[in-house]
Amino acid sequence: MSAVAALAALLVGTFSNEEQVEFASEAGKPAVAWSSMTITGEGGSFANQGVNAFGQPVGPKRRFALEAHGDAVALVSDGCRRRMVPEGNGFRSAGASGRCSSGAVLEQVSPSGVLLNIAGQGVQDLRRARPFTCWAAVPKRIAEAGTQDWWGKRNIALHDQGGRAELLTDDPEPQRYILKMRNVVWPSGPNQPSLVLYVLTPAGGERAVAYSWADASAKRVGINIRTMQASCTLSE
Repeated sequence: MSAVAALAALLVGTFSNEEQVEFASEAGKPAVAWSSMTITGEGGSFANQGVNAFGQPVGPKRRFALEAHGDAVALVSDGCRRRMVPEGNGFRSAGASGRCSSGAVLEQVSPSGVLLNIAGQGVQDLRRARPFTCWAAVPKRIAEAGTQDWWGKRNIALHDQGGRAELLTDDPEPQRYILKMRNVVWPSGPNQPSLVLYVLTPAGGERAVAYSWADASAKRVGINIRTMQASCTLSE
């Protein structure tokens, strides 16, 4: 595989700094703003789009290209050429030339994610997300006598780096839940990395009303709290 193809394979995907945000205080570091992006493309032409936790676009889409540069790769965007050299199983920045006015510098790319140095904000640790496809079911509040009607939804897109999805039933007074998923890696202590599925409600805010967990490498995780149930399976 060429260096260009290798870097392209590492760059395409969705990334977020969910874990850096969650554990900043525990790690004794300043608070960091939550950030996520999706990189798409092939054939040397790519686009970087900021997204929120629900996968909706945020801010402008930025385009860039990858070009062979000796034994390295040049990341070219808006007149700036950033040289990325192989290091281990990834790449690191080795300087830039041209008109480089962007306040964000791609410092490192690896199978686990990217390090992005943003002026005035420091380094963001954006980890690669694994995509999941979920289904959910919620018992309706009003049902015919002797029966239980359900609201259901399939093909719900979620990812394990803080991805979220809203569930809004078709009851006369809709019930609202939010599914959230993380691949939790504690910076210290005996706890093992875990794939966690959370259920949030408007009344509970950011405090989950329930959660379940599995091994960090699990391909499936589910939850049933009687008032709703859901199951998520790795999409890849």
